[in-house]
Amino acid sequence: MNVAIIIAAGQGHRMRQEIPKQFINVYDKPVVIYTLESFQRHPDIDAIEVVCLDGWQDLLRAYAKQFGITKLKWIVSGGSTAQESIRNGVFALKEECEDDDIVIIHDGIRPLVDESILSDVILKCREYGNAVTSLPYNEQIFVIKDEKCTASISLGKRCGGYRLPRLTCMQNWYGLIRKRLKKKSVSTVLLIRIP
Repeated sequence: MNVAIIIAAGQGHRMRQEIPKQFINVYDKPVVIYTLESFQRHPDIDAIEVVCLDGWQDLLRAYAKQFGITKLKWIVSGGSTAQESIRNGVFALKEECEDDDIVIIHDGIRPLVDESILSDVILKCREYGNAVTSLPYNEQIFVIKDEKCTASISLGKRCGGYRLPRLTCMQNWYGLIRKRLKKKSVSTVLLIRIP
């Protein structure tokens, strides 16, 4: 059996919305439902468990029924951190899974699940005992001034004699980037990951 654990227990404070980001509607459907639909459609997924933010379980059940998510078998309470939520999800399946079953863990706010990548991770897990998906990307900085792109830098490439490290926090690097680009007035710096 292949079971997908969908982690949807975050509160999404950085979004500054009244509801958690996984329940925000995009074209009249919550983001988490788009994610669940990807696993619902996949022929190799037998069951789905959602680790959900406390107080939102009934709404999740209602949405799953409304949008035909029939593979949803379990809803588990999340933890105070992502790691605790994953632990809760895995431990909840302890009595449900056999030793040769595959458990796939996926973030509920990442709805763009490619069927071929999901198939490949299941195949590799069967072959090697575990698998992790990753896709190559370039991190790129675009400097926007007055709604026009004034400069762009691919991270890891040289810019003005400086090598820019990978960004961990845009706020911390904003001044450094501005200085290195010799821009006196920069309104916005965006980090865009391009596949």
